[in-house]
Amino acid sequence: MNHRPTHGQRTACPPAGEHGGHGAHGGNITVRPVREEDRAAAVALHGRCSARTLTARYRSPAGDADDANGYLGHLLSPRFGHTLGAWTAGGELVGMGHLLWDGDDAEVALLVEDAWQRCGIGTALLEQLTALAAGAGYPDVYAVTGTADRGMAAALRRLGLPLGHRVEDEATVVLTLALGRAAVRTAAPGDAGLLFGAGSPER
Repeated sequence: MNHRPTHGQRTACPPAGEHGGHGAHGGNITVRPVREEDRAAAVALHGRCSARTLTARYRSPAGDADDANGYLGHLLSPRFGHTLGAWTAGGELVGMGHLLWDGDDAEVALLVEDAWQRCGIGTALLEQLTALAAGAGYPDVYAVTGTADRGMAAALRRLGLPLGHRVEDEATVVLTLALGRAAVRTAAPGDAGLLFGAGSPER
């Protein structure tokens, strides 16, 4: 199933039963930048995420809302990269994707609220982040994930670009996505955002 949204195209969450019970119909999600003035919404997102989801994102048991409030100053600063968010029609931030400059390399990372996982949000964020990286001249991006966490690998594979992996240790895998012309052609969102349809979240 292809979850890749383009401007004006709606992407539905998988039908109930296919990936854990999401409804086939839901509200619109807008992907747009997250800035310092959105810090409160970002902290609230962290507060709604489970310990499992936070550990997968930050690779440690830390990362609750209080910890995030300090770290978000780094993540939301344009000096260190780009942060995009998935926003509901009601203005709630339900997912964030980060493109972080790491010397000559670029890292991508995702945090999607548990209730909104498997709705195509991670893939939508990654598509726009890889477009930004390709536009900045990076030949590839990498993601650090746990050996037991298959969500990031699945989202990266949906982009349809070559994906490599390297086992760092028994708990850590580095995934590398080779960027190409397809990534460069993908429009990255501005302040107005890119709209796509997501299924109903699990509540």
